[in-house]
Amino acid sequence: MNVTIRTWQPGANPHFDVEDNSDPAVVAEALSDQSGLAWVDVLDPTDESFAPFAEALNLDPLAVEDALTVHERPKSLRYDNSLFVTAYTVTGDGAASRISLFLFKCGLLTVRLGSGFDVVAAAHTIAENEVLLKYGPYALELFLLDAIVDGYTARAAAIDEQVDDLESALFDDGHGGDEVAQETFTLHKEVGQLRRIVSPMREVSSALLRRVSVDPEKRELLPYAEDVHDHTMRAADWAETLRDNVESVRSTNLALVDNQLNTVMKKLTSWAAIIAVPTAVTGYFGQNVPYPGSEQEWGWIVSTLTMVALAGGLYWMFKRRGWL
Repeated sequence: MNVTIRTWQPGANPHFDVEDNSDPAVVAEALSDQSGLAWVDVLDPTDESFAPFAEALNLDPLAVEDALTVHERPKSLRYDNSLFVTAYTVTGDGAASRISLFLFKCGLLTVRLGSGFDVVAAAHTIAENEVLLKYGPYALELFLLDAIVDGYTARAAAIDEQVDDLESALFDDGHGGDEVAQETFTLHKEVGQLRRIVSPMREVSSALLRRVSVDPEKRELLPYAEDVHDHTMRAADWAETLRDNVESVRSTNLALVDNQLNTVMKKLTSWAAIIAVPTAVTGYFGQNVPYPGSEQEWGWIVSTLTMVALAGGLYWMFKRRGWL
């Protein structure tokens, strides 16, 4: 477990002062210091290692359980002494990790399960917007959720490009085939994972928007909260569209494969019909009964011409219909 404390003092260094300290008392003091703003980040804690922090900060047991559970639905809940928000982060290559936020009056505690989220880049972004840090942990929550949602958009854009490539590959050499089918199956799973992550975030961003809009002291944060909510809705709608697009690619690929199979079957059937004509004619003239031209040279010529004419006629008819 790694614990990093970032502190910011108004009117001083515009960047965060960074300190690595896993002492629960120091963490509790930093989050209760009203002279500045603290952001404590805890990476990959266990139940045992996080228990002293939960006790020192008087965290609700249900919130602690949700924060340390790997598979938990994104949510935003209010407890006695803190606001709890949990969500998933996604990188450009699809790696997902959990991040939970505990908002106190003077600081923010984040609990991360997995190192997929770039907290250093997020800290730099927050420091560049120093004017908003006067709103305390709500500003930190806003910037972190914005960074998380930006990750969703980047992942959706990457999947969208892959879908476009698959759509182009569908008609290479007549059809996509097994390779496209395998890639489509993989994308279907990735889109499903993205939808499960993004869809519940609409409730989280809506809760953020409501909290900011009803508090007159935080009205300056309202445009930023609206922007986060808009990006969240866009990412959720994009994920739904991607699911439909992947399903369309899969259906089209199956249709092309079936069409190719039908073409092959038509060709085989056509050639079988052509071959059946000489077989029928020779079989007929091979009967042990007298017939016109039996044991005569002109009879062989007539039978041969009959086979060629019938076979050629069938070939021309099948070729005209596109079966050959």
